[in-house]
Amino acid sequence: MSAETTYEASRLIYLSLAYSSGKKRLLTQNSAEMTELVQRFQAEEAFRTAVEAGLRAMELRLLALEEGGLRLSARNADSFFAATLTDYGRLLARGDLKAADVLPVHCAIATAVFPTEADLDMPVEDLGAVTMEDVIAILRRFAHAEAALPEDEDRLHPQVRSVARRLRELPEDNPDRLRAGAGNSWADLVERVLEHLVETGYLLAFEETPGDVEYRPTPAYQTSMREGIVYSFHAFRDILTAGEEAGSTDEAGEEARR
Repeated sequence: MSAETTYEASRLIYLSLAYSSGKKRLLTQNSAEMTELVQRFQAEEAFRTAVEAGLRAMELRLLALEEGGLRLSARNADSFFAATLTDYGRLLARGDLKAADVLPVHCAIATAVFPTEADLDMPVEDLGAVTMEDVIAILRRFAHAEAALPEDEDRLHPQVRSVARRLRELPEDNPDRLRAGAGNSWADLVERVLEHLVETGYLLAFEETPGDVEYRPTPAYQTSMREGIVYSFHAFRDILTAGEEAGSTDEAGEEARR
């Protein structure tokens, strides 16, 4: 393999990392080069082999070949290029979807997988499986609990409250969500985040009953939750707990009045 081929394969990986991270200015400056490199990747087997070797060396996974570049992701949570929450937002971005919009979805998935703090230290094989319906049920509880919090509640960052309000503006499902341009729904957001977690090896998907997909966590996902977004995760769960306690108090008061 020539030094020139190695250089150009490395350039395609570099520019594709920028593409996958949403660095538009860098991409604009190198758009012609990216187009040429993508075309070469499609046309030349030797060049494609060099790029694939570079991806393996950097512990990167090719998710999709797109017109704008290679859509890349880390192979696991321990990789140097492991995705952060902001990276997830960029990777999943479609239209006006913002990184903040997927934050409650990630926290809801983590809450479904790790319902108690002790679960973050449990062997993953001892944890149960979750479904999309489990996650949507938690989002429903979160949206209701946040709406019931007083305006002067300071446990939540204002941006997180804004995310909860935007979440309440979306429908839980959209019959046309598989149609391009149909808009976002809770089910759409959850499905896209779950798919990406599976692609990056954080969750394992399986079907014991055809059509009923369940997800199990991997040690990599457990580690990333314990060391990555644990603050946001606990703040999210605090709201759910507060909502459950308020509901229990209301029920007790109602019972006493009877």
